[in-house]
Amino acid sequence: MGITKQASLPKATLVEAEFDKPIVTTSKHVEAQEDTDQGKFKAILGLLKNMIGVKDIVSMRLSLPAQLLDPISNLEHWQYLDRPDFFACIGDNDDPLERMFAVIAWWFSKDLKYIVSRIKKPYNSILGEQFMSKWDVPASRPGLSLNDIESESEKVKVVFVAEQTSHHPPVSAFHYECPEKGVIACGSDHICARFTGTSVKVSSGSHSSGIHVRLAKRDNEEYHLSHPTASIQGWLKGSLYITVSEYCVITCPKSGLKAVIEYKEEPWLGKSKYLVEGKIFREDYSSKTSEEPIKLKNIQDTQVVAKIEGSWRGKVLGTRLDNNHTKTLIDMGSLEVIPKVVKPLSEQKDNESRKVWSEVTELIVKRDFNNATKAKHSIEDRQRQKANERQSKGDIFVPELFTIDSSKPGYPSLKIPLPDL
Repeated sequence: MGITKQASLPKATLVEAEFDKPIVTTSKHVEAQEDTDQGKFKAILGLLKNMIGVKDIVSMRLSLPAQLLDPISNLEHWQYLDRPDFFACIGDNDDPLERMFAVIAWWFSKDLKYIVSRIKKPYNSILGEQFMSKWDVPASRPGLSLNDIESESEKVKVVFVAEQTSHHPPVSAFHYECPEKGVIACGSDHICARFTGTSVKVSSGSHSSGIHVRLAKRDNEEYHLSHPTASIQGWLKGSLYITVSEYCVITCPKSGLKAVIEYKEEPWLGKSKYLVEGKIFREDYSSKTSEEPIKLKNIQDTQVVAKIEGSWRGKVLGTRLDNNHTKTLIDMGSLEVIPKVVKPLSEQKDNESRKVWSEVTELIVKRDFNNATKAKHSIEDRQRQKANERQSKGDIFVPELFTIDSSKPGYPSLKIPLPDL
């Protein structure tokens, strides 16, 4: 089976890089392009202003014109493996505290795309759409440059599988796995978003329970990571950026450790600092009356075994309290997104993301937005027709790749063998 490997791009995925290439290089035309981008944001802002007070604008499944879109599917965009090398190495250390540090390092690495790339709206994935990719990463050295990764002799494979399992509300299931290391993760993505007048606030929906990570070679030690709240800022200036607030809570009953990471409130005036602070502490998981600590100040000092501090867009440090040793868990400023390895279109099924949206993507890259919008509407019309046909027959959509257990929301299981990509 042939594969298509994206070029080594330090700042974006292949599609983003093609889409971002300027048509001309003279300053006059660059200014014109910037004016066009400003016009796009004004158009989006006009749409959003009409939605102030709407509880969840995501559930409305807005059909935006092609010129306002990033030519990439939701399934491909909403993945947490910008640096799968950190994911693969989560279970390497024999010390449970060091494994928790590794989980936290991977947690921050998943947001790299929002630091090195522009924020744009991806395609709304259609029901039953699938996306699969893989990466070949160093077996034991996370954080290398792309050139150094290429020259590494010992590598392991990380595979990503996702499927759109619901259209109303929009929910997708995902599965990550590094077979050689026995590191596995799964979850369901379901977000809610509302426009506050100056920003779009994004939070987890009821079908999402965070990310579940399992270490098969560590007696199935499992970590559960909850999502904080994010806000997309900069609409008035036409230059979007993300801020994060509230908490991420990471639990690991088998090791008896828990981590709470607080995203600090940004100042009203001045530049955002993106600061984080956290504590890793011992938790009595056997106590049914144990309450989730929401504030760091509520955690007893006698329970704390390590502290976290830094910036989620810069360096994040971890300090062990048993020896007062501080180390850099991750340096976001030094990292590049590792390109995906994806099958060529000729080998993809009709419901795989890049095949589904290939015509729209090609037209957007060519900046033929009028025909791209028509092609996009054609896909959406076909989906509405299929939905009406299912409804008239009383049929219920059944995902092909995942089993969805209503008793375990947000915890899908892959029901097919891991694809050999």
